[in-house]
Amino acid sequence: MKRVTVLLSAVLLAALIVGLGPDRPAPVAAEERGLTFELYKDAKEEFRWRLKAGNGQIIATSGQGYKDKRDCHRAVEVIQAGAAKAKVEEVAAK
Repeated sequence: MKRVTVLLSAVLLAALIVGLGPDRPAPVAAEERGLTFELYKDAKEEFRWRLKAGNGQIIATSGQGYKDKRDCHRAVEVIQAGAAKAKVEEVAAK
């Protein structure tokens, strides 16, 4: 389940960074958008991450807690490394 959450989050981040189609403006680097990963402890004392936009709005979350802070950091690193390469797929509504 951790891998699915990380992959789904990576796709979301890629959509934000890369854009969703040819009619979109040129991509803007994450630093220019003011994106920030925040790590925090939840009520169960597990580590989680959330991605905030420059305006403070939460745009993605880990979806799960990590017992070890290093695992939470690693999840963020996986997203950062893989998001720009992730495919964006459109799916039809059911």
